[in-house]
Amino acid sequence: MFLNISGYVFSAVFLVEMLFKVLTLGLFFGSESYCRSAWNVVDGSLVVASLVDIVVSMTPASHSKMLGILKVLRLMRTLRPLRVVKRAPKLKLAMEALITAVKPVGNILLVCCAFIFFYAILGLQLFKGKFYTCRGEYIDDITNKTDCLSANYRWEQKDFNFDSLPQALISLFVMYSKDGWVTLMYDGLDAVGVDQQPVINHNEWMLLFFISFMIVSFFLLDMFIGVMVDTFHNCQKQQKKLAAEAKNRSQCGAGAPGEAEVPQQTPYQASYSRMRLSIHTLCTSHQLDLFMAVLIFISVLIMAVEHYQQPLYIKKLTEYSHYVFTSILVIEVLLKLVAFGVLRFLRNSWNLMDLVVVLVSIMSIVLNLMRVSQHIPVNPTILRVSRVLRLAQVLKAKRIRVLLTTIIKTLSQVGNICLLFLFFFSIYATLGVEFFGQLECIEDDLCLGLNEYVNFKHFGMALFTLFLVCTGDNWSVIMMDTLKQCRPGECSHYLMWVSPIYFIAFVVIAQFVLANLVVAVIVQAMEDSNQVKEEGVSRVSAANLVVSGTSDPIYLL
Repeated sequence: MFLNISGYVFSAVFLVEMLFKVLTLGLFFGSESYCRSAWNVVDGSLVVASLVDIVVSMTPASHSKMLGILKVLRLMRTLRPLRVVKRAPKLKLAMEALITAVKPVGNILLVCCAFIFFYAILGLQLFKGKFYTCRGEYIDDITNKTDCLSANYRWEQKDFNFDSLPQALISLFVMYSKDGWVTLMYDGLDAVGVDQQPVINHNEWMLLFFISFMIVSFFLLDMFIGVMVDTFHNCQKQQKKLAAEAKNRSQCGAGAPGEAEVPQQTPYQASYSRMRLSIHTLCTSHQLDLFMAVLIFISVLIMAVEHYQQPLYIKKLTEYSHYVFTSILVIEVLLKLVAFGVLRFLRNSWNLMDLVVVLVSIMSIVLNLMRVSQHIPVNPTILRVSRVLRLAQVLKAKRIRVLLTTIIKTLSQVGNICLLFLFFFSIYATLGVEFFGQLECIEDDLCLGLNEYVNFKHFGMALFTLFLVCTGDNWSVIMMDTLKQCRPGECSHYLMWVSPIYFIAFVVIAQFVLANLVVAVIVQAMEDSNQVKEEGVSRVSAANLVVSGTSDPIYLL
């Protein structure tokens, strides 16, 4: 009841919004009319579908006649999350980039379809009618279908087979997604003939069919990555071009600003004493970074020696080494405090990380020596886990630090793609509840993928199930479970063709398109970072030619 009322309220609010926009902009005529924007068309279509759904549900007609119309209209309501895309500029930008990639991705899909279609025809000729097996207690003496049935056993078809072209296409797509392809290959090796019981490794030459398919599929999968990287690069280049043109137009009226002379700044360490300047030179030297890197590496190796039921000498070795490494880290922090000063030291996030590691290490040592575990609610030995924080200091290496900085800069763009993932998952989860929410596993044909923890009974479980499918974890078995019979009168025969389309489309979009879009964002960010680095080096080189003075590098924080 609450859901129906809330649906009526939201439909009314969206209808009022649509009417205001139509009255303000016009419906068809004019450059800024309502129907000129594709996003407005999506909004309007959803509003109309909701209104028709409400009217049809209130019509005093037979339930059976209106059931088909209601299902179609309620499925359209799953597209409502797309309304949010229009109102989030960055999300809209990511969606437009994804739409731009439709054409090149479509070309790759055509190539993949032609490749899979060729192998499906070949597999149909090689394995047609051969993917059957006898199910029973004692099948060692069973050689064919007649022996199986005469022994009152079951002669069953395997879930993935090549008995028809659609079945062959589905089986090859499962192999293409790298899910369960080894099982399919073994079934092909064991196949003997039509109505013949499989024999282990009967025809090893069939390896050529499966191995060649997997090798080519690797190259085709990499083509998805290349296309997404190239498309995202072109979209970003176009966006930068438009932003530069807008900036030039805004500065055109103001005129060219005069070049202001940049005053030369005195380095902060110029007033240091000779002793403090020596400490500063040590703290900014490459030798200290190299020494600390070696020290961290040795510390990690000693931590890796620990194991369950370890001898006493290993325990003492790890304890004393912890004291030594902590002492060296304390000395490093103190030297940097003297060299840079407290404020400059705290401005650097890497120094803050060192400070946190040192403080937690000292706290764990003090509490362990005081043996106060019985007087505080938290066991001090938990702080020993803080030793693992030393691994984070490996990130201070120059190359790794540049890579980490690049990844951090891409988090906003990756966040937009994650929002696209969320909307995409929401739409598919709603469809999954509508299609497969009533499925039940029966005793005669138990489910292998769907269970009480993986199902489509409600929206939350559907999201979790789709996440498993997105990771490629046994998704083909889940698809086969949705093709099985459900309780009479609670689901329709259309699941036999809806289920493969649902799961295959989801895998293509989630695993091959959106996941590779994240790779494209990171690759493009690394390219931009290298370009900025080269420009910065060229500017520094030009400045060194002009500015006179000391040639030694000045390390500023």
